[in-house]
Amino acid sequence: MLKLFLSRNRKTKSMIHGLLFLLLFFVSNYTIALESDKAVDFVLEGDNFKNLPVVKSGLTQVKFWDNVYIEQGTLKINADQAILFKDKDGISEVVLTGSPVTMEQFIDVEFGKIDVKAEKIQYKINDDMIFMTGNVFINSKVQGEMSGEKISMNLKTNEIKGVKSENKRVRLVIKPQPKDK
Repeated sequence: MLKLFLSRNRKTKSMIHGLLFLLLFFVSNYTIALESDKAVDFVLEGDNFKNLPVVKSGLTQVKFWDNVYIEQGTLKINADQAILFKDKDGISEVVLTGSPVTMEQFIDVEFGKIDVKAEKIQYKINDDMIFMTGNVFINSKVQGEMSGEKISMNLKTNEIKGVKSENKRVRLVIKPQPKDK
C-alpha cells in the first residue's frame, strides 16, 4: 500500500529521499567533528568529585556532580552529574544526567553548530554509540529539529534510531530552505 502511494506521489517520495539524505549527512558530519575534537584534551570540571575505587567487571568509576562542565575542542557539555567508567585502556563510557544535559558542537562552516538536550546521555566510547533518553531535542540549522524520548546514534555506521516511548513519537521538523535570488 505504501509502495503504491509513493509511486503515485512523487513529492512525498522526494521528501522521504531528502529526509534520508539529511539524516545521513547529519551523522557523517557529526562523526567528522568528533574525530577532530578527539585530538585535543578532554577537560571535565564539577563542584564535587569522587573516585570510586571499587572495580566491577574490570571497570572503575569516577563521579563528578553539581555544575559539571566538559570541553573537548568544540564539544561543550553541561550536566548535573557525570560518571566516567575507566578500564585498563582509559575511559570506556561516560554517563551524563541533568535537568537537562546540554551539549553543543561546531561541525563546520556550512553545517554550523548542533545543539542537544536530554535528561540522560550515555556515550559508549569503544562502541562509538550515543544513547539519549528523556525529552531529547536535537537542533541544527541544516537538519532542523528532532525530538523524542529515546534517540541513539551509531557513529560507526552513521545510523540514527528513534524509538516511540510512553506514547511519545519521534519527530523531525525540517525548516524550509530560503530560495536563492
